Amino acid sequence: MHTQLQFKAWFTDPDPDADPDDEVSRRVVGWRESDGAAMVLDAKTGRVVAAVEQEGFKSVEEALDTHPLGVVPGNGWRITQNGTGPVGGPARPVAAFLVYADHVVPVVNLPGSGDHSGAWKARGWRLLDPDS
Repeated sequence: MHTQLQFKAWFTDPDPDADPDDEVSRRVVGWRESDGAAMVLDAKTGRVVAAVEQEGFKSVEEALDTHPLGVVPGNGWRITQNGTGPVGGPARPVAAFLVYADHVVPVVNLPGSGDHSGAWKARGWRLLDPDS
């Protein structure tokens, strides 16, 4: 199964409680004709704006498959940050894994605000097996 090619723009997480490395994504909805800039929806103003001109812009990446193919239970796996101690500091239990065509995403929790439009990018994190 192949889906239409899509892209995501990545930004630093604006949440005041977010870690400095936390990122959120917004779907690219088009490209500016004059210079090819990726365009995203600004939810506050209801306008389509250039991603690169928005605060916290990091990068644009291809989103190969936007729909999970399945969900697998966490079964005792945990996730922790790299470089914060011998086992990476406090580990969070993984509730489930979302399985995509080209990758797997551990689900730890959902944002408390109810805004699920952003996606978590797992740089700086590692999985700990149930026996560690």
